[in-house]
Amino acid sequence: MGEWGEMSSQELAEHLVWLEAQSSRIESERASVLCEFASRRGHRDLEYSSPAAFLIDRCRIAPARATRLVSLANSLQKMSLTGKAWAKGDLAADQVRHLQAAHSSSPGIFRAHEPMLVDTVSALGIVDTGQVLRYWQETADHPRAEELAESLHRQRRLHLSETFEGMWRLDGYLDPLAGELVRTALEAATPPPAPDDHRTPAQRRADALTDLCRQALDTGQLPAQGGEKPHLLVLVGAERLHGQTYGLAESATGTMFPQSSIDLLSCDCSLSRIVFGPNSEIIEVGRKTRIIPPALRRAVIARDRHCRHPGCRRPAKWCDLDHKVPWSQGGTTTLDNLQLLCRYHHRLKHFRDGRAPRLAPCAADIQGRSSVRRC
Repeated sequence: MGEWGEMSSQELAEHLVWLEAQSSRIESERASVLCEFASRRGHRDLEYSSPAAFLIDRCRIAPARATRLVSLANSLQKMSLTGKAWAKGDLAADQVRHLQAAHSSSPGIFRAHEPMLVDTVSALGIVDTGQVLRYWQETADHPRAEELAESLHRQRRLHLSETFEGMWRLDGYLDPLAGELVRTALEAATPPPAPDDHRTPAQRRADALTDLCRQALDTGQLPAQGGEKPHLLVLVGAERLHGQTYGLAESATGTMFPQSSIDLLSCDCSLSRIVFGPNSEIIEVGRKTRIIPPALRRAVIARDRHCRHPGCRRPAKWCDLDHKVPWSQGGTTTLDNLQLLCRYHHRLKHFRDGRAPRLAPCAADIQGRSSVRRC
């Protein structure tokens, strides 16, 4: 740890602030030097095709970053007050980048308003700087703000792909309105965690997105596909459905599922029996039936109201119906053997070393009407 181990937390904090100020000063000086270098076409004297090419080769800077540095240097030629304030330490490097973006979007109006903008943001933090400049653009150049909003909307995209390890990767970009809608929905689906909930914020957001999709599928509010409401189709051999360790379980698109996932899904799903002949021909397709009838579902919700795990108050609409003694192990689909569990604690029951966590007794247990063995 060297000398840093001898410093107090306050001293370390002050040193970090000092380091950032020095880094910003050096960035300011580099931008000024790069501006002069580019204006006199110094890269040509050294036989480089562009200032960015020089930075990539001689300074070992990544191409995308080199392009950004040259763009900033060129912008500062037209933002003299911004450059002077940066050199004096009145602006931080990221504030300058915000001002550069504002200049690029409306250069003519920015030139007239630069003294006011520099004076205003110099006293602000980085988050407020961005907000103030967005306010400025909306009021000073509304048509351009609308153009930029449409440009952002056109850049929207979302990718969902399966990795070799079996995970699914989700990435993309949303325009401001779509981003706020998704954030609002995720926040609504992410209540305060229970005392034993040790998930990271990122894990809780991932689970919230899963809950939102599951609720949309369960309520049947999505458009029909092929005459049927969309649903997750899982192909399971009879042996896996009843808790055996052999046989396959996979989605219609080929995603494989472990036994713990099948146990979780089989707590509350619809079943269709398909009988194959010796040559893999289908000789019987049974009628689809739900494991838990709607009336029994309503009774469990009316009794439990929320997740039955100790300390968890997740409302019923975000919960699964769980067999205390698993259905795959012969547990009956009766009121006394059913309980509400939020998806996190439901998964915990089926995935944690194959053992269920300690669960709060349901109302029927408390009243002495049943004494059901927990798995």
